[in-house]
Amino acid sequence: MKKIIIIIFSIIALIVLAAFVFFGFKKNLFTKTQQIEINNSAIPAEEPAEDINLIEPTDEQAPAESPSPETISPEIIKPKEKPIAETQPAEEKEIPPPDFKIINKKISWGYSSSSGNRKIDTFIIHSSYDSLGSDPHSLDGVLKIYKDYGVSAHYIIDRSGKVYRLVDENNIAYHAGVSQVPDGRKNVNTFSLGVEIINTKSEPPNSNQYSALNDLTKYLKKKYDLKYILGHNQIAPDRKDDPWNFNWKKIYPGT
Repeated sequence: MKKIIIIIFSIIALIVLAAFVFFGFKKNLFTKTQQIEINNSAIPAEEPAEDINLIEPTDEQAPAESPSPETISPEIIKPKEKPIAETQPAEEKEIPPPDFKIINKKISWGYSSSSGNRKIDTFIIHSSYDSLGSDPHSLDGVLKIYKDYGVSAHYIIDRSGKVYRLVDENNIAYHAGVSQVPDGRKNVNTFSLGVEIINTKSEPPNSNQYSALNDLTKYLKKKYDLKYILGHNQIAPDRKDDPWNFNWKKIYPGT
């Protein structure tokens, strides 16, 4: 009987001990888990600055550092320059239309278009004739030679004194070639007008041509305030000898 009682109490003691151990272990595990959760939840709050520093700056967020001198374009820091006077477009005077006839005979070669009004202050006089055909005074023959060589002039005066417009004044005719005016400027085509007189090396311009040239010169001088009226031989003396047999005294006074 005593053995049975001892066995029962032993079993009860073991059950109580097991329960005590079980609940004690569970409580301890819960406490550790809670601490881990608390510690984990506290991590973002402790080091927020590290997350911000890891963000790479975009173009808008780039550091506001002063750029080095090498990175600044000279065009940005350089004051804007005013264009020099020679590049300013000419102001044409409002004058009456010419009191002589100008016949349009536009050509499609020997010139380039200008982007705007040119500053024109020079008028160059040339001579030409048809050296290939049977008639040295043939206008069409002269123009054919111009086309073959890719040259031109703004005006041409035939033997009867008729004035033909070949190229608009605002366009750049290829008439002067390598040349230079007395003030030292080159690229004469860009600021000049050119006129061709049809005559050979053995004959002078006739009275009709001188009269027409005077009319044209007076008109252009009023329109542009011409600074120079020159022969081709005066701007390219090493290359050219025209206008041939030309009498400058027959150009009206003041030119």
